[in-house]
Amino acid sequence: MDESLLISQSEQELVGLTVVIPCYKEEEAFLTQTYATITRLGAEVLIVDDGGLMELEIPHIQYRPQMGYGYAIKEGVKKSSNSIICTMDGDGQHTVNDVIKLYRVFKMIPDCAMVIGSRWNLRESKVRRFGRKVLNFLASFLARHYLVDLNSGIRVFRKDLSIAYQSILCDTFSFTTSLTMSMVTDGYKIAYF
Repeated sequence: MDESLLISQSEQELVGLTVVIPCYKEEEAFLTQTYATITRLGAEVLIVDDGGLMELEIPHIQYRPQMGYGYAIKEGVKKSSNSIICTMDGDGQHTVNDVIKLYRVFKMIPDCAMVIGSRWNLRESKVRRFGRKVLNFLASFLARHYLVDLNSGIRVFRKDLSIAYQSILCDTFSFTTSLTMSMVTDGYKIAYF
């Protein structure tokens, strides 16, 4: 679907949401366009540069470089001004439409702690796909809860819970895994979309 059509139909659709985009040497054009589109829809956007080298024309957070994907997300969450957070990767695999859909689903589910964007039809090697399935199976077994896509980078969640778990959340790519496992094992309601 053309994103401009969606925008014209849903002005201020994302009010009350902060979108945190961790990035490491990502494409500036994608970040600039995403920033402009999401802010026009009413959300706060925090681009967190983990490379410490980006010369973006849009506001972004920089700190000592290469602290990790999870560290970048934690920095964005701490600096956010809204109680609901959406994380999306800065490499272009997620779209503004994905953010809108997840936020709508999050708002529709009473007492929801997190909605995770479930990826499908990925172009990946058989080894990587097998590894991802094994990880999801093991985590589901340990948590006693079926986890569809444990480490998807796009998700909407409550800021207060993320802050409460800060000390045990990983600074690396395992941030999403550790956040999901923490919420599930503590009995919070999560959903996949």
